[in-house]
Amino acid sequence: MNFETIKLEKADHIATLTLNRPDRANSVNWKMMEELNVALDDAAQDESLRVLIITGAGEKAFCGGGDIADEDMYATFDMEKMRKWVRKTACSITEKIRNMPIPTIAAINGIAVGGGFDWSCAADIRIGCERTRFMSAQIKTGLVPDSGACYLLPRIIRLDKALEILYTGDWITAEEAFNLGILSKLVSAAELENETRTLAEKIAQSPPIVTRFVKQLVYRGLDSDLPTALEMTAAMTAMTMFTKDHEEGVAAWQEKREPKYEGK
Repeated sequence: MNFETIKLEKADHIATLTLNRPDRANSVNWKMMEELNVALDDAAQDESLRVLIITGAGEKAFCGGGDIADEDMYATFDMEKMRKWVRKTACSITEKIRNMPIPTIAAINGIAVGGGFDWSCAADIRIGCERTRFMSAQIKTGLVPDSGACYLLPRIIRLDKALEILYTGDWITAEEAFNLGILSKLVSAAELENETRTLAEKIAQSPPIVTRFVKQLVYRGLDSDLPTALEMTAAMTAMTMFTKDHEEGVAAWQEKREPKYEGK
């Protein structure tokens, strides 16, 4: 599939989605939002995929936020048109990353600003390097975070620290992000791609039906009470007990070999 502002590559059950405007710090314009929505739909519907990696092109940025050069495209918007447009585009990207049926990893290769920060928070796992820096930048221009940070960030870190970040728009360094728990791993820039790929390959070797169910149980559980969560757990346990992958897992354990899961 050909895109102008992003790249979507697939190999060995892993998709890599790259924001590809390095000359503009991978900042977001109208075209990129349209293409991200299409690419995320494609990844979600591809049953051969087991992991999605999201990253940015170049060495400067994961995503520099909204491209100021595109601001005049909103000149004809009224308030209601703006509400509908934000929900359909920027918010939809967040929703599609968060609800992606397969595990997602954000490789934060540089700055992640505004929507780029929000979208990285929507991923399941974030890996960064010394170049990584985050900013919830919308408040600097008199806007609320438009892509879901107010929902996502307090589910990742402490409420008081999340509010401090959202209230101030201050930069968060890579080390601070790791200490807060925004980043699950902090590696050198030279190791970032390999570390991300290694983790993706490890997850891709797990039974894909189970990783999809685990993701559902975790995220649904965040907004459920314990009895509801346990009902879902019981149902999904019963379903996985009768899969070919469960049979393969037991056989591999008994035969002391690595299992080969097929997603059946």
